[in-house]
Amino acid sequence: MFSSLLGILPLWIIFPLTGLLAGFMAGLFGIGGGFIIVPLLLLVLPQIGIGTELVMHFAIGTSLACIVFTSISSTRSHHLKKSVNWQLIKIVAPGLIIGSIVASKVASLVDGEVLMTVFVFGALITAIYLFFSKVDNVELDNIPIQKKDNLIYFLFGNFTGFISSLIGIGGGSILVPFYVFKGQSAHKAIGTAAACGFPVALFGAIGYLISGLSITQNISYSSGYIYWPAFIGIVVFSVLGAPVGAKVAHAFEETTLKKVFAVFLVFTGGQIIYTQWFS
Repeated sequence: MFSSLLGILPLWIIFPLTGLLAGFMAGLFGIGGGFIIVPLLLLVLPQIGIGTELVMHFAIGTSLACIVFTSISSTRSHHLKKSVNWQLIKIVAPGLIIGSIVASKVASLVDGEVLMTVFVFGALITAIYLFFSKVDNVELDNIPIQKKDNLIYFLFGNFTGFISSLIGIGGGSILVPFYVFKGQSAHKAIGTAAACGFPVALFGAIGYLISGLSITQNISYSSGYIYWPAFIGIVVFSVLGAPVGAKVAHAFEETTLKKVFAVFLVFTGGQIIYTQWFS
């Protein structure tokens, strides 16, 4: 039903609507919006002639390019509410960048259906953790980060950057549970994860652009695995939705916020499974 509805809407409406929703979710949950952008692009891009063997790569590359800007808007909103732990970002960022660059190279060698399976699996596992985990209200920003933990944060950043760039997300769905586990409140975890989405998306998008140049030369309005009409339509409107999402996030109790995010991820994973394997 969802795919049928998209089929009758013009692209100039679909891409802006995707941007508004992705921006809102970015601000609300500290994600880059990839769990919104990728599934919708999977439905839309085949309609404009992009082959099934490349559609997942385009969805991921375009999603990462969009997240560069949604993360900036979301981070600004959370920073104004003092919900970003910049000390922690300095430790995690190098790992995020390395993992993201490596994944963009690996993705060009991986079949699209494999990437799709990894995307769905990651969404569902994250949802299960968030729904059943307990809330810890301790603020990590008030607790000195031990030097002995720096390697753990770096390695987890490396892992997050790799997985996120591989499936086209900003990494918030992976980092938020980890930050909560390490002692941050849900609000501080979301704000910090939103800021982490920038290096993941920037270096991942560059990698997808470069790795796809020799493969997508005959596809109009694209550079590598980035489809520019979708990028422009999504980005312009996502920066409007992110501040609204950030405001709503701070109106929710932490337990509610985590469970709403979990339900959202289950819906996203289920939609992809239904569309790709049963429709």
